[in-house]
Amino acid sequence: MADIDEVYGMLGFGRMQRTIFVCCILIQAYITNEQMGLALVVASSACDLHIDDHRMSWLMSAVFTAQILASHYMGDKADDIGRRKLMLISGSLMILSSLLSALMPEFWSFLVMRFLVGVFVSGPAVAMQTYLSEFTKFSLRPKVLNYVSYAIGFSMIIVPCTAALIDVNILIYNDYVFSSWRLLILLNLLPGLTAFVMLYRLPESPKYYLSVNENGKALAVLEECCRINKGKDVTLASLGVNSVTQPRLRGATIKRNCVARLWYESLPLLQKPYVRNFFLTSTAVFVQFGLSFGLGVWMLRIRHLILQVEEDETICVLIKEHGDKKMKLPTCDLRFENVMDSIYHGIFVLFLFILTSFLLMCSRRRTIILLYLLSAALAGFMCNFAQYDTLILIVFLIVIVPPICSLRLTLSLLIDLVPTHLRGKAVALALIFGRAGVLCASLFIGYTLRDHCYFTFNGFALAITVATIVILLLPSESKMMDRVSN
Repeated sequence: MADIDEVYGMLGFGRMQRTIFVCCILIQAYITNEQMGLALVVASSACDLHIDDHRMSWLMSAVFTAQILASHYMGDKADDIGRRKLMLISGSLMILSSLLSALMPEFWSFLVMRFLVGVFVSGPAVAMQTYLSEFTKFSLRPKVLNYVSYAIGFSMIIVPCTAALIDVNILIYNDYVFSSWRLLILLNLLPGLTAFVMLYRLPESPKYYLSVNENGKALAVLEECCRINKGKDVTLASLGVNSVTQPRLRGATIKRNCVARLWYESLPLLQKPYVRNFFLTSTAVFVQFGLSFGLGVWMLRIRHLILQVEEDETICVLIKEHGDKKMKLPTCDLRFENVMDSIYHGIFVLFLFILTSFLLMCSRRRTIILLYLLSAALAGFMCNFAQYDTLILIVFLIVIVPPICSLRLTLSLLIDLVPTHLRGKAVALALIFGRAGVLCASLFIGYTLRDHCYFTFNGFALAITVATIVILLLPSESKMMDRVSN
C-alpha cells in the first residue's frame, strides 16, 4: 500500500495539476476582486447609493461580520462534503449575490447582497488553498501556493485601472441609472465565471476521499491523474501502486446536530498535539491580516491628506494639524489620479510575490516570513520619522505589503501541521482570527490615530515583533516533513 504523497512524487506536477493551478489562480483573482475591489465599488457608487462615512462603516462591518460568521461552517463543510463541491456551491451563490448587488437601486438592499457575498466568499477562500495543496507533493506546495498569489497582485492592479477607465451613465428607468460601479461589479465576475466552469470538470481531492474512507474513489482520481500526466498507456498498476493511504486519518464519527458537530470535530485543534501550533499560526495570521487590510484601508486616507496638504512634515504632525478636515477620500467619479496609490499597492504586492518565488528556491518558508515581518516592523518604526510624500508611500507599502505576501506562507505552514480531515476547519478558524485582526486594527487606528499617532505606529511595530517571535516558535520544516510522513 503506497502513501499518497509518494504517488504524487511519481506522477509529478503534470497537466492535471497545471489545469487545477490555472483554475485556482482564477478563483484567487475573483476572491480578490470581490474583497479588495469593494472599496473602489463603494467609492464609485457613493453618489448613486448616498454612501457617507456612517453607511461605509455599516457596509464594511457587515461584510467582515459575514465572513467571520460563515468561515468556520464553510471550513467544516469543506472537510465534510469535499473541497470541490463546497467551492462549486458557495462560488455559484457568491456570483449570483454579487450579480444581484450590481442591480440594487438603493443602499440597504445593496448592503444585504454584499453581506451574502461575504458569507459565500468564505467557501472558496477556505477551500481553494487546501484543494490545490492536496494535489501537490509536499516539496512543491509553498512554491505553487505562492504562484497562485500572483493573482492577488494582478487583481489589485487591474481593478483600479478598470475603475478609472470605465465611464458609463445610462438612464434605465426614472432615477435608476446603470453607472460605472455596476459595470465594474459585472466585470469583476469574469474570472469567477471562468474558474467555476473549469472546476465543474475537475475531480475532488483524493486526500479528501481517503479522509472519509472512500479509497476506491481516491484511487480512481489518481488513476485519472496518472493517465493525464503520463499518457494513456501508463497506469498506477504499472508504477507498482495498487492501493493508497495517508497518515493521520480521521477516526470514527458520531452523528450529531450541526452546532455539536462543529464543536466536536474542531475540538482536536484545541487539544494536543495540534493546539500549540494552531494558536501560534493563528496569532501570526491575526497580526498579518490586521496590518495588511486594517492599516491598508487607512493608508489611502492618510495619503490623500498628505497630497492635499503638500507640506514636508512627518505623518503624525500632518494628522494632528489637518486630520479633522482633509481625510475623506474622493468619491463618485474615479480617475487615475484617485487610484494611483491602489495601483502602486498592487504593483508592490505582485513584485513581492515574485520575489518570494525566487527566495523559496534557496530559503525555507519560515525564514522568508521572518524576513518580511522584520522589514514591516522596521518600516512601522520609520513611520514616526518619515517625511515627503514619496518616502511616506514607500514606508507605508513596506509596512502593509510584506505581511500580506507572507500570509499565504503562514497558512501553508498550518496546512502541513494538521491532518487532512482538520485542514478546512483549521484554515477557516485561522481566517476568522485574521478578520478579527482587521476589525481590531481598524478600531485601534480609528481611536488612536488623531490623538495618539505615535502610539498607533509603534503599537503596530510591536505587534509585528510579537508575530515574528510566534513564527520562530513553530516547528522547523524538517520536523514538519517527519510529521507528514508519520
